[in-house]
Amino acid sequence: MRPLWSGTITFGLVSIPVELVTAVRPRQTAMKLVDKAGHALGREYHCSKEDKKLSQDELVRGYETDSGKMVVITDEEFESVAPEMSGDIELRNFVPLEQIPPIYFNRPYFLAPSGKSTKAYHLLTATMEKAGRVGIGSFVMRGHEYLVAIIADNGVLRADTLRYADEIRTPETIGLSKRGKATASKVTQFVKIIEDLATELAEDGNPWRLRMVGALDVLPAPTAEILKAAQEKTATRTEGVEVNLAVGYGGRREITDAVRSLLYEQSAAGRTLEELAEILDVEHIAEHLYTRGQPDPDLVIRTSGEQRLSGFLLWQSAHSEFYFHDANWPDFRRTDFLRALRSYAGRQRRYGA
Repeated sequence: MRPLWSGTITFGLVSIPVELVTAVRPRQTAMKLVDKAGHALGREYHCSKEDKKLSQDELVRGYETDSGKMVVITDEEFESVAPEMSGDIELRNFVPLEQIPPIYFNRPYFLAPSGKSTKAYHLLTATMEKAGRVGIGSFVMRGHEYLVAIIADNGVLRADTLRYADEIRTPETIGLSKRGKATASKVTQFVKIIEDLATELAEDGNPWRLRMVGALDVLPAPTAEILKAAQEKTATRTEGVEVNLAVGYGGRREITDAVRSLLYEQSAAGRTLEELAEILDVEHIAEHLYTRGQPDPDLVIRTSGEQRLSGFLLWQSAHSEFYFHDANWPDFRRTDFLRALRSYAGRQRRYGA
């Protein structure tokens, strides 16, 4: 069978030449429109507005907006956003197969060794099968870029193209289920998870510093004390990143607390409200936010299918990029995170310009 695509699987310094062959075939014969004598038909295009037949040279591509307006796209514009041609399936990560929900799988292909790569091909297959991992990567075929999972199955590599997160619907988005209110026992269980997480992150040997982002005074006193103790335990660490734990957090509350803290500071310095009003700028408030001293986020990821911020980082996200994902946060996987980064990497940030 003639391959659909030829290239190499690459990861690190390893390159294995392969050929891509479809793993499925249609059960039904494709039907075509013909006349009663069985003659093939030609296609003509007609402009209903001007009531005339159009030649092939007069045809362009376009799409219709929600308001019904047709937007024309030129060939140059298509070419400017076309993915760069590549002969590689670049594997960026290896994950357990069970981390990929079946709904993400789109179309299967077989990968066959090409040239003298048979030995390396079978070594990779055996290693992946033994480790129980699949490779996640991307490649370009026929002008389209595909996300793909490379799966080792009975001594053969299979490439399954994957759907992106924004293509997947959840049952909640079509009204199949509704979330009930959390019971008191569930709330207690959730609070215990937060306490355990903070304690675990603060354990000796971990390099990161913890910062509690939120109004701890709205939490039960024992919980607030555990979170404060975790933060204090890591305060002197300097080697790792700083990890924010947003508990009891609200964006409006954060800005309110920042303004309140600023007023107290200026009052202690003997400055009047009129004097403060004359010099006040955004940096004065930023210096009193829960995240003071940290850079604003480049990317904000929102899970659960909601396309809103819900008050999260209202001040800090003024110039952030956003990525929305249908899965709930406990189901958000490393693969989904990599997709979010891929989406962000393809954007042109304008910072409000």
